[in-house]
Parts: sequence; C-alpha cells; structure tokens
Amino acid sequence: MAKIYHYTKLSTAIRYILPAKQLLTNSLSNTNDPRENQPWAFGGVNIDFEGIYPNTYNDNTHIDHQYQLGKEIKNRVQILCFVHSDERPGFENEMMWAHYTENHEGICLELDEEAFLNENANIPIFQLENVTYGTSKNPWLHWNRSKNKEENIDNFIRLGYKNLVLSKSEYWEREYEKRLLILSTDQHYLSIQNSLTGIYFGISMDVNYRPSIDQHVNPEQTKIYDLYYESQQLKTFERKIGDFRPSITKKYL
Repeated sequence: MAKIYHYTKLSTAIRYILPAKQLLTNSLSNTNDPRENQPWAFGGVNIDFEGIYPNTYNDNTHIDHQYQLGKEIKNRVQILCFVHSDERPGFENEMMWAHYTENHEGICLELDEEAFLNENANIPIFQLENVTYGTSKNPWLHWNRSKNKEENIDNFIRLGYKNLVLSKSEYWEREYEKRLLILSTDQHYLSIQNSLTGIYFGISMDVNYRPSIDQHVNPEQTKIYDLYYESQQLKTFERKIGDFRPSITKKYL
C-alpha cells in the first residue's frame, strides 16, 4: 500500500483538519516557492489579448495583460501537497518537519493513497503525481481563437502541467513532494475519513494537546506515533489512544 504524508501545524490540525477529517486545497500563489508565488507571464502565439480584455487592452497595457493572463492561468490550478514514500518513509523528512510544523511542534498525517483517492472519487482530481527537480522551461502558450479564454487556459495547463506545476528547482528535491492537482478557481475539501492510517507527533509538540487529537482518532484505523532520535535518524514508537503521559525522548547524536 502506497502511503502519502501531509505535514501541518498543530493549530491547523486541531481546529480544522481532524474534526472534519478534511484537507483543503490551495492556490499556487500561496506556496513558498518563488517561481510559483511570483507573477507569471508567458510567451505565446496568436494570443487575442484585445478580444480577451476588450475594455482595457491597448499597446500601452500589453505587458500588464500578459501578467493578467498569467495570473488567471495560475489561479486555475488548486493544489494539495504531500510527501511520497517511494524512496523512504515520509515521516522521516526533517526538512518538512522544520518548514511546515513550526519546527516539530506540529504533526504529520499518514494516508493510504488508494483509499484517499477512492473516498474522493467525486472530486474532479486532475493529477496526483510526483514533483520533478531540476531546470525546466515555461511552456509556450499557443492560443486557439476558435475557443474561449477558459478553454484555452485549461488546454494549456493540461498540456504543460508537468513544467508549470510539477517542476521545481533542485534545491527543493529533499522534499520528495507529491502534488494533487485540480483544475478549478475554487478551493476543495478532500476527505481523509477512510484513509488516515497514522499520526506522527513532532518531537517538540506540547503533550497537553494530545487529548485534542485523540478524541478524533479511530484506533481501529489510525495509529499514533511519538518520534525520537537515534543515530541521527528519526525513529518511532506507537502510543495507545488515551495515553497522555509525557514521552521519554531519546537523543543520541
């Protein structure tokens, strides 16, 4: 069974994710990759800017409308980010713990990928695919004037999504990221009701919040793990539901 992992802050998990058993998609503009959160503009062929923006387009506003179209392309993609477990267990990713859980104060959710897709079969998921790392070029935008703007944008994304939203600099490669993509301008809630198989507590997570997590866990489906360091590697030990005793954290450097 393939597993995928989602790192999150403790407050987000307790207030939103676990009570509803849902994950919320987000726009590319809200990622921390500057290639994605900065304004986009594309070179193109046969783009009908005057027809797309009849009330505002002229020679002086051409560049502005290139960026406006880039914004609409970016806003057409909703994403949900995971860590895949193709090469190593996803809960071991120390960089993700530091970046996305407020330095081990949050948690990591483990999902069964097949069960996750099955319980969200009603959501128009476009792709769930690994990110690739290295250099890439922005795809060229070929405009079909027999189609409207929305059809052209969707076609552009479908043809070029690997370079547009599944390609990142080599400096990010240790994230081992896997992205779920939805072609939509609206956010979507995806269920983890039947696919949540594990919850990993960050080493620095406040133990006083454990009851707030345990109350939302089905012990027949979901296991809970504490983390500790041994030989410079993250290790786990399983904890029983309702066991709120402080953990004995091992740190062997």
